[in-house]
Amino acid sequence: MLTDPGYKFCPKCGAPLGRRRLKEFEPERLVCTRCLYVMYLNPKVAAGAVVEHQGGIVLLRREIDPRAGFWVHPGGFVDRGETLEQAAIRETREEVGLDVEIQGLLGAFSFHDSEVVVVTYAARAISGEPTVGDESLEVRTFDPQRLPWDELAFPSTRLALKEYLRTMDARRPLTPDRAPTVEISRALVTSALRSLEDAHHSASPRVDLASEPGRLEVLLDARTAAFRAKDVRTASLVYPQLIEVLREGRRFREALEVAEEGLALTHDPLIARLADEVADELAEAEKERC
Repeated sequence: MLTDPGYKFCPKCGAPLGRRRLKEFEPERLVCTRCLYVMYLNPKVAAGAVVEHQGGIVLLRREIDPRAGFWVHPGGFVDRGETLEQAAIRETREEVGLDVEIQGLLGAFSFHDSEVVVVTYAARAISGEPTVGDESLEVRTFDPQRLPWDELAFPSTRLALKEYLRTMDARRPLTPDRAPTVEISRALVTSALRSLEDAHHSASPRVDLASEPGRLEVLLDARTAAFRAKDVRTASLVYPQLIEVLREGRRFREALEVAEEGLALTHDPLIARLADEVADELAEAEKERC
């Protein structure tokens, strides 16, 4: 069971806190005896990443309690105004010195005896070298088959690593060598987008992809290549442009399907925003038909 956090006074006016049951189906709440402010003891949210680096999994050995001396993947509490993905990327950079790209969600882990909800992602190192941070004793890249299962810090660490290993094959490209597939997809993107240096001739800095025959087909090929390779960075370039082309053709339902597929591959905020816009446009188009 969770321990009493020991709050005695209202954070707004300083008066003593009391316990009251506000609704019969809810637990007792801490309520100010003067201003009636309700102090909810909500869970804290932490975000982390299981990071692949040079074929291994990066773990750090904690220097501080709880569970000092035990191994854990990089992670920490989410700041206000920060997305879960941003927090996982930031914490990984701070704790082990690696810049990463998010590959997908491994899970959200919560326990009846903990006030922390841990959201963990699979990630891939894109730059940097593993470095010991100020809250760790050691950083090491482990062979996936030789993880320190008996020395893991938390139940969430174990669950995240098990899920990572279970889904590892799904994150690998369908081709034996990832590089050729990435090169193909980027070549397609290059041919689709042209050089951005040409964009200054138009009033808008965005290249008009619908202006030439075959542009849509090229972007569709690039989308397929990026999705098959699970290439997050290329997908972040291809999918928004493809969505825009489909929108210009008023193919809103297809654009929404592309956006949803893109969000399953990469948690790109631009794709998320476009998905919302396309959903609104689709709703308006359906109203016009009624």
